[in-house]
Amino acid sequence: MICCLSISNAQSGNSTCNTGSQAIVQPFVGEWEESDLKDGSEVFIGRLSTKLNLDDCVLTQRFISADSTFKYQSQGFVNPATQLWEETYVFNSGRYSKYLWIVDGDVLYTLRIGGSRHIDNQHGLKYIDIRKDQFTVVQEESIDGGVTWVKRDTTRIKRLH
Repeated sequence: MICCLSISNAQSGNSTCNTGSQAIVQPFVGEWEESDLKDGSEVFIGRLSTKLNLDDCVLTQRFISADSTFKYQSQGFVNPATQLWEETYVFNSGRYSKYLWIVDGDVLYTLRIGGSRHIDNQHGLKYIDIRKDQFTVVQEESIDGGVTWVKRDTTRIKRLH
């Protein structure tokens, strides 16, 4: 069971953007260290900063790898028409990818819906083991239109403070 996805966990305030779908991202706000999980060990890969801006209406993320060779910045919002978070990542290569945040039962996914590079396979991130101080992200890929998914990579993200 995912502890932190409950809409009731939203922070109270005067914003019109901290209820409903907006509350989905609340557990991920903060300063984080990210590590690859391989063969039972954790290898530090970088720092992630996730914030809500403009009265909790805009999600922004910044990532920088440990060696500073890979960086991205993202910005997201809840689309009023679909009531889903949409997020666009821009990478230091100049490329970009667009994702949707989707809740399916007790599981949270971000699914790639487009970008500057055409890919034939579907890509997604599955957020699991979500706790106040850490969460795990499983990068997955589907070659059959989302019927089956294959795990490609797993990272653990731990809160700094």
